[in-house]
Amino acid sequence: MTNKTVVLFTGGEERADFTPVLGRPLGAYALEAACGVSPEAVLALPGSGARGRAGWEALIRSVETKTPVFLLEAGGGRASKRQGVFAALSTARSVLEKYPACDLLVVPSSLPLVRERTLKSLLRTHAAKGFSLTFLSGGAGGGLTGLLVLRTADVFPRLRGAARKDVAAGFEGVARSLTEAGKRVGFVGAADPDEVFAARTAPDLSRAARLLRDRKNESLARRGVVLLDPASAWIDWAVTVGPRTVIHPFVVIEGRSAIGPGAHISPHVHIAGSTVGARVKVLSSTVMDDTVLEDDVQVGPFSRFRPKTRVCAGAKVGNFVEMKNTVFGPRSKAQHLSYVGDSRVDEDVNVGAGTITCNYDGVSKNPTRIEAGAFIGSGTELVAPVTVGRGAYVAAGSTITKDVAAGSLAIARARQVEKPGWVLERVKERKTSRGGRKP
Repeated sequence: MTNKTVVLFTGGEERADFTPVLGRPLGAYALEAACGVSPEAVLALPGSGARGRAGWEALIRSVETKTPVFLLEAGGGRASKRQGVFAALSTARSVLEKYPACDLLVVPSSLPLVRERTLKSLLRTHAAKGFSLTFLSGGAGGGLTGLLVLRTADVFPRLRGAARKDVAAGFEGVARSLTEAGKRVGFVGAADPDEVFAARTAPDLSRAARLLRDRKNESLARRGVVLLDPASAWIDWAVTVGPRTVIHPFVVIEGRSAIGPGAHISPHVHIAGSTVGARVKVLSSTVMDDTVLEDDVQVGPFSRFRPKTRVCAGAKVGNFVEMKNTVFGPRSKAQHLSYVGDSRVDEDVNVGAGTITCNYDGVSKNPTRIEAGAFIGSGTELVAPVTVGRGAYVAAGSTITKDVAAGSLAIARARQVEKPGWVLERVKERKTSRGGRKP
């Protein structure tokens, strides 16, 4: 009968665990893989160089799991890398006594590329072979990785009393002690050497980030997403993308963004914490944060969407348009050079080029409402709070400071004055003022 499994998730002295990679701390990847083996519990033990309990609590929260994760007190002292796993086990031993006769899977936080399937394979081999201690090695020619599984009933007695002499040798001494007692010790080679790549230094982090990016992009491609240049697309781990969506080079999608099926994301687009619906076209160099684009919307190029913005189905937002805290209605259009902030725009509205909602009076933000079917002429300033009624027209170049009734035409601009011959008269005046002097 297979023993129950408990995971000991061990932190190192390095701060790499907390470096954000694809939207989550680097250490979260190894923790997620460990939780994937469905253990009874995970005991997270920070290393001696950890940045504090708050950082580790945030790291644990970044992993969605039903497995109970208990954060232990950081291990004291500065154990060598050779002794690191051994020292971590010694520190956690008193807590592990709550789980008698279990298999303990030790997973270092410095292995962000280890996969759940590799850990499960290690546990199966450990149980099938009847090993008391099983090491995961780096494959052909690779050394030990710090990742191992042990039978607590066999190993724990050797961590007491006379077995303390083995501390200097770490688990090599424990393995020797077990074999001398007639117990079995095994080694399993990693099928993919990248999985046991330890990320500790800045160059290591860069390599780990690239490999994780490739893994994420390969996963999307298997689900029918077309990435035209996977090497330049950076898509966070939590992002979901629907099938038949095409992603062009140099796209960044961050946070818990979701892209619907059949979307088209052009080059140099930056999406953060946003939802993009089905068949949406996001044209080049568009930036959005905390925004919702409903189905069949087209935005860009060079559009900016600030938080709390929703562009409703079938609407179009064009080049150099900025929106913030706005609901932009179905089939409405704002195609050029406009700012729409703190606004509610209903369906089938046309916002002309150069329109500005003047939402800030120096003290507070004020709302603008544009009702269905209204037409806002180019170069208009809507001084909030103000409402443009259903089907109303606002003449180009107007500065609107009062509500416009439904079906009305509002003109708010100075009368044009023209002075014939003014330029010639001005030239004569200049010549007279010079008094015939040479220039």
